[in-house]
Amino acid sequence: MKKDSLLTGFIAGVLSPLLGFYFYFLLFFGYMGFSNFINHVIKNNLAVSVLSIGVILNLVIFFIFYQIEADRSAKGVIMATFLYSFVVVYFKVL
Repeated sequence: MKKDSLLTGFIAGVLSPLLGFYFYFLLFFGYMGFSNFINHVIKNNLAVSVLSIGVILNLVIFFIFYQIEADRSAKGVIMATFLYSFVVVYFKVL
């Protein structure tokens, strides 16, 4: 896989919020176990909020790609961010 491609940026943009979600769990709820944390998030309707916090990592990844002049990868990160934004809007409307 090429280093500067839409696919590289898209994959990084999709995985980084999931990584942020996991770091949020470790930082604030590591004492309760991951499955209990997932149940807590679903029960209290926090999934959209926690996912939105995770998307902030996409901003960091975007700027890294931008600084190293990997413009196609930066576009892939933006595509993934828009995908997450549509998911967030969908769940907010429900």
